[in-house]
Amino acid sequence: MLRPDIGLPRFSGGPLVPVVTYLLVIVILSGLVTISPSASPPPVLGMIWGVFLVALTVGTLRIETVSPRSLLPPVRTLVPVIGVVIVFWGLYNLVAVALATGGISGFEASLSRTAAHPLLYLAALFSSLLFTAIPEEFLFRTYLQQKFTRLAGGTTHRAVLSGVGLAAVLFALFHLPRWFLASGHGVSSGLAVRLLGLTVMGLAYGSVYALSGNLWLVALFHASMNHPPFLVKVTVPSELHLVVSVLENTVMVALVYLTVRLSGDDSSPLTRSRREMSASTGE
Repeated sequence: MLRPDIGLPRFSGGPLVPVVTYLLVIVILSGLVTISPSASPPPVLGMIWGVFLVALTVGTLRIETVSPRSLLPPVRTLVPVIGVVIVFWGLYNLVAVALATGGISGFEASLSRTAAHPLLYLAALFSSLLFTAIPEEFLFRTYLQQKFTRLAGGTTHRAVLSGVGLAAVLFALFHLPRWFLASGHGVSSGLAVRLLGLTVMGLAYGSVYALSGNLWLVALFHASMNHPPFLVKVTVPSELHLVVSVLENTVMVALVYLTVRLSGDDSSPLTRSRREMSASTGE
């Protein structure tokens, strides 16, 4: 089964705990970016950052008297998780190959670096998964999203959407230190587009987690989005980045939703609240 039997935790801390945790993350991240302002930080620094995020989240969960182990999906769910991600990227590559064959600008009918060097790609994907995607999703979805959901009322439709939305906004703002300190950008229309794109991404990841309750699934989507496994060369024009992001994230969420429903594993907060609303309105 894709969805593990993990309910919404009963956090014992108040609203100040996630606020302090998030502010600490921003402060430490700003310090690290100041120390190493390059676009690609040293691998060792990235590893340290990933370990710090996991350690901080584990410590915060213990303050909340929640066992971190209880929030981790069973290893057996990795099989359906990998299957869903493979289907998503399989469909994506079918579209990319079709567009490349049709001569659409931005798509070349030649092998990408991923296809030419699969072992190097897998190494980069695994590194991103282990030191970026899992630590960030552990903090933002497994803790912050569920904490905000609990503070907003539990498993009601409004509470789940509030948790997803607030965690998505904080996820977008989480990238500001690198925008200002590492990239040297200022306040501009580009910043607004960047924040909007990151918020859309955060909403998609949050929806995937709300539907599946599976950290491995949302983390693998996160890592593969950072390193798209295209078989052909794909170059999306900058002016279309937001449009493409909305499309690919919409398809991602739709695929997870259909998988959960078709498997009969529809006990997630989002699907459960939809059923309750339908029953109350007589639909």
